[in-house]
Order: sequence, then structure tokens, then C-alpha cells
Amino acid sequence: MKNRKIWTWVAGGLFLLSLVPFFLGAKGAHPATDDFTFSLYTHPTWLKTGSILHVIKDALSYTLRTWRDWQGTMTGVFIMTLNPAVFSWRIYGVHAVLLLLLHISAWLCFGRHFLGTRLGLPKWVRLPMSFALTGISLMFLPDMVEGIYWFNGAWFYTGAQAMALLLLTLADWAAAHRGKGRMAGLILCAPCLFLLGMDNYITAMMALMTLLLMALQRLYAGEKKEACTLFCLLPFIFLGLLISVVAPGNQVRMATDGAHETGLGWLIKTGVWTLQAAFGYILRFGFKTPVLAVIFLFLPVLLSLPVRETRECPPVWAAMAGFYLTLCAMIFPHMYSSGYAGSGRVVNMYHDYVVLFLPVLVCIAALPFRGKQVPRKLCYGAALVLLAVCLFLGQEKNYVKLISDQVSGVQSRYEEQFRREYALCEAAGKEEDVVLPAWQVQTMTGKGTAYTDPAVWTNESMAQYFGVRSVRMEDAGE
Repeated sequence: MKNRKIWTWVAGGLFLLSLVPFFLGAKGAHPATDDFTFSLYTHPTWLKTGSILHVIKDALSYTLRTWRDWQGTMTGVFIMTLNPAVFSWRIYGVHAVLLLLLHISAWLCFGRHFLGTRLGLPKWVRLPMSFALTGISLMFLPDMVEGIYWFNGAWFYTGAQAMALLLLTLADWAAAHRGKGRMAGLILCAPCLFLLGMDNYITAMMALMTLLLMALQRLYAGEKKEACTLFCLLPFIFLGLLISVVAPGNQVRMATDGAHETGLGWLIKTGVWTLQAAFGYILRFGFKTPVLAVIFLFLPVLLSLPVRETRECPPVWAAMAGFYLTLCAMIFPHMYSSGYAGSGRVVNMYHDYVVLFLPVLVCIAALPFRGKQVPRKLCYGAALVLLAVCLFLGQEKNYVKLISDQVSGVQSRYEEQFRREYALCEAAGKEEDVVLPAWQVQTMTGKGTAYTDPAVWTNESMAQYFGVRSVRMEDAGE
């Protein structure tokens, strides 16, 4: 027992240590591109009135107009119009700290409930596994800037996914309770799931499919009342998703992107591409992250646990099908609208899903085999090999650069760079054309702000935000 406690404390200490660079990186976060665009209707209101109520009113107005003219994801758009740059670009980095805390809390809560309460893993197993998976979700994130430090990418996707995990955990907890506990959980979950349905399609589809699978699992186990509770929540997220899908603005955006086609042929091709992409992402994140190594590391422990009643466990083939089809459901909307699976912040969501749900799938598959022994040396050897493969493939390079930039002073120079840039914009007059010095360093904590052409939409948004005539980056030869 003492060794188990030591093991848990060591795992927790390593986990906390691994998080330090992420929080230090928050100082290097700054507004860019869409941050300025979505601030154009709320930032002037804040400067004129200083009233948060007036800002929220304008944010709601802009959200409804965007639903009509550009995209249907109203919850996400509303949040983006309230990004920290609306109030001051100087407090922008605070959002990264809050996002990290939300993400970590959501993953640990999800692990506590589904790995602990539902799958019966003891604390000394569940905690280290949750620490490992949460650490992997951050350290091996495909696009760290858009996933953590750039507000509009991070909160639209990473933040929404964290909320989805919390809501799924709460929904399953409420289903298992009676009386006031169940009613309180339903009252809280229902409107939140509705709002989640109007956030990004990837998270909405993940939450919808997972909620459905949770309900079916309860039904399979003969827990009809619990299943009914979960089925009652499905219409709320579906209604939110439907409102998002039928938005007139979606057609405008797809026509502007130019990749979308209509007709049955496009629908069939999208389905085939989605099936292929899902399989590819499972392989990619299975081998480019240490998730398979973690599975093999914990496998002997999982199987050595006391035998558990498996009546509630669905067939392994059903769990595997649910895992795969949920990922397909996440990929399909972006594939259908744009002809590809998504950019960095979207791929981050596929990464997080595979990293979190693949071990859960293995735990489910291992339930009928508990009490059996497997060669520990073989499993540990496989874990080392898989870890070596993961490191060789190099997806941890973003995390390595994050640390190296902080140690070498690159992040400090980067912070001075964007502060100088914004100071120049603030000092300029309304009729001035601001020429910004070319950036000398780049880190994992921020996106570029301006281009050499003042007519680029990002430059125009930045100019309007700071109240100057135009903004551009100087040419290399200037």
C-alpha cells in the first residue's frame, strides 16, 4: 500500500512539473487575426461605455448577424466577441491560464468518474493514468498556439471540448442518482448541452455521439431509468446542433471557401474520405503520442485487478464501433463543408479524442479478462518500444520548443516584440499609416499579426481595432 501511495505522488509530481512551461507560456500570448476581427463590434463599445452589459448586447447582436451571414456556431461566435482584447490586449494572456485550468480539471474529472466510478479502477491506478493522459493531451498537441494560446482557436475548440467532458461526466453522474441529485444534474446539463450544440460542430458531434453511446450502454446493462435520463438529454444538444446547421450563413461561408460541392456524389465521397481520415488519425495519434505506451504500461495492472461483474459491459466489437464512428462523426462536418479534415485547431480535437477515449476503450475491453496474468516484461518492453517510436516521430517538438524558448530567452524577446508593435499602433493617430518592424523571433505562444500588404483582412482588422488608417509589416529590404 505504501508503494502505491509513493507511485501516485511521484506521478502527480511529474505531472505538475510538466505543466509549468504551459503556464509560463501564457505571458507570450497576444491577440492576432480573428481576435481583432471579432473585437471590432465590442471593443469600441467598451471604450465608450465601460459597461459589460452594453458589450454583451453588442456581442449578441453580432452573433445573430453572423448566424445569418457567415456561420451558425452562435455560442462560439458569442464567446469570441468577448475575447480579452475587447477590454485590453495587456490582459490577453490570462485566458490561457484559465483555459489550462479548465482543460486539466475536465480531464481529471472525466478520468475520476469513468475510469474510477464506472470502470472500477482504484485510485492508485486511475490517478496516474489520468495524469499521464492529461499530460499527453497537452505536451503532444499538434498545434499548441491554436490549441492553447490563441483565444479564438483555443476557446472555440479546446475550451468547448473541456466543457463537453464536464457535461458528459455530470450527465452520467445524474443518471446514476435519484431524486434531487438527478433533477439538479438534468436542470444544469440541459441548457448547457443546448449551448454546446451551437458551438463548433466537432465538439457537438462528439458530445452527441458519446451521450448516445452512454445511454445505449445503460440500456444494455438493464438500467432503464438511467438510460431514459440520458436519452432525455439528447434532444437538447441535437436542437442546438440543428439551429447551427440550418443557419443561412453556412451556405455563404461554404460558397466563399469554394471547396464544397452539392449532390449525392459529394456526400458519398465525403463519407469515404471521412472513414479513411478517422482510421488515419487513430494510427497517427496512436503512434505519434505515447498513448499506446501508456496502455501497455498499465495493462498488467488492469488485468491483475479483482474480477468485476461484466453484465454492464457491451461487446468489445460494439465499443470499438462506437469509438470509431464517433471520430467519424467529428470529422464529417468539416470534411463535408471544406473537403478536408481540418486545420491545426480542428486536428487538435481529433488528437484529444483519440488520446482520451482509446485507453477507455481498452479498459472496457479488459473488463472480462480481469484476474488473468500477462507477461509483465513483455508489456513493459512493448511500452518502451512504443515510446521510442513516438519520440522518433517527433510530435513532442512543440513542447520541446516551448521549454527551450523560455530557457534561452526567446520568449522574452518575443514578448518585447509584440508589446513594441502594439505600442506603435496605440501611439499613432487616426490618419496615420503604421509600419511595423519585421518580427525577428517566433514562439509556440502566438500567431503573426500583420503582413506587408495593408489590404489583407487581418491588417485591416488590426488597423480598425487600434483606430489608425492602415497597418502593415515592413518589407525585409526596408
